[in-house]
Amino acid sequence: MDIRSNARPIALLAGYIALAATLTVTCIRTIQKGVAKRTSAGTGRHLLGFTVFPLLAALSLAVTWYHLFHFLEWSYAAWKGRRLLRPSNTANIYVAQWLRETALFKQAWASAFETPERAWWSLQIFGFCANWSVMLAVQAKKRKIPHLWSFMLLGQVISISFAANLFFLAVLAHDIVAPAAFPQSVQPKEKLSDAEDSEDDDDDEGEPKPKSRSQPHKALSPTVAPFWYQIALGLSIGCAVSVPDKFGTPAFTRILLAIHVLAYAPLLLNKVLRREVPAPLLRQPALYLRIANLGALLAVGTMKVQAEGGDFALVLEALHEHPAVSRLGWDVVFCWVSFGVWQVLGDA
Repeated sequence: MDIRSNARPIALLAGYIALAATLTVTCIRTIQKGVAKRTSAGTGRHLLGFTVFPLLAALSLAVTWYHLFHFLEWSYAAWKGRRLLRPSNTANIYVAQWLRETALFKQAWASAFETPERAWWSLQIFGFCANWSVMLAVQAKKRKIPHLWSFMLLGQVISISFAANLFFLAVLAHDIVAPAAFPQSVQPKEKLSDAEDSEDDDDDEGEPKPKSRSQPHKALSPTVAPFWYQIALGLSIGCAVSVPDKFGTPAFTRILLAIHVLAYAPLLLNKVLRREVPAPLLRQPALYLRIANLGALLAVGTMKVQAEGGDFALVLEALHEHPAVSRLGWDVVFCWVSFGVWQVLGDA
């Protein structure tokens, strides 16, 4: 057996674990630096959040990684079964062969969408990821939190719920630094539509216009990133809705990769469109929109289950039917809890 051919897959697995650890440390340091620089006093909700979100993060990490390693164990056993290998003292070589011959990413997602009941759980994680991607971009502009891309990457490497809870802590730790209103140098046509500008002229005719900077304008133009956030969000949800129909086709993996890439689109928009936006206009997606996105994915998943004659009892059974589904399913459960708590304790 070529030792060099074994080194690469084992190095990739070690690199995966090292990446997860590095990203976790980066996110925790971001939180710590925010706390050190924070000037405003925290409210009772903030203090409660600093207690609740670390607990949720720890629980999410423990449960989802338990199922992740269970999946790796299952994958290895399945590979050995296909190869008709017997236990021996060369188990390390078997591990290298397994990693070299198994596409774990494809295997995990294929297992997660193999039946409609499994897909019911797996689809929801796309909705939470899409909603969260906009929240990341909003807070990047609103609070100038550094390295927010690392939170998204951590979510894709470990679990969305774990990374989201760390993100919630980062938001609580950082003060708002975005301006209260558009700068005076921004032309009115860039702040308001022609119709709105005309109405303002009519209303204020003969009266001096106030020069207060405290009142932000209500419209956003295509020259600012938040205008495009909803488009990126819609593309992500649109791709997610199509995943079950593409299962078993070459397009399945491509769509999964597209969803993973689109998760960074709102943050990339911030880099491309750098204009400052008033803090009151930098808000996370409205609650009804976030629920609608998740509702659309739940509706698709439910229709697929019913079309195959399934019911909710089978959906519940599917949660522990396969370790790949358990990992995603429990990530979804923790997302529901964590984002629900954020709705109560967090800042928009």
